[in-house]
Amino acid sequence: MNRGPWTFVRSTPIHSRGKLTLREDVWRLPTGREETYPILAVGVTVGVVAFVDPDHVVLVRQFRHLARGDSWELPGGGAVAGESPDDAAQRELREEGGYRARRLTFLCRFFPSNAYLDETAYCYVGEDLVADPLPSDDDEFFERRVVPFREALQMALDDRITESVSKVALLAAGLTRQITP
Repeated sequence: MNRGPWTFVRSTPIHSRGKLTLREDVWRLPTGREETYPILAVGVTVGVVAFVDPDHVVLVRQFRHLARGDSWELPGGGAVAGESPDDAAQRELREEGGYRARRLTFLCRFFPSNAYLDETAYCYVGEDLVADPLPSDDDEFFERRVVPFREALQMALDDRITESVSKVALLAAGLTRQITP
């Protein structure tokens, strides 16, 4: 039985490193009891389904320490302070994909884990690409590959692509284009 609304009490930063902050948020529950929730504040994340032509997209393979292995993903990453999601998508596409999109179309937005992550993911389709690379970050070592879009969709479905932003963006792009693997 719901006795009242959830009420925000306070947020306390615990530790920060780079773009990430671990904090504790305290909420008063509908019962009146206060509960503390750990939150990892990530911010804005972007991913771009970058079409080099109508049938092929750019994927990058890079080592991910949490997974302890390589991960196939779309060009993408985190926005820097003050950067819009659109600008972050173009920058990440240039850094990881080597291209700039003359046409960048918003695809969808989602929360990768809205229980413990303060992160909003923005997915885009990039088209009419022009070579315009930026240097990658110092800790990024990756392989770029152009693959058929249908293959990338199949990779998202059969778990060769497991990173959430890449998986959601590819599946959403497949649905909006009504393409099946």
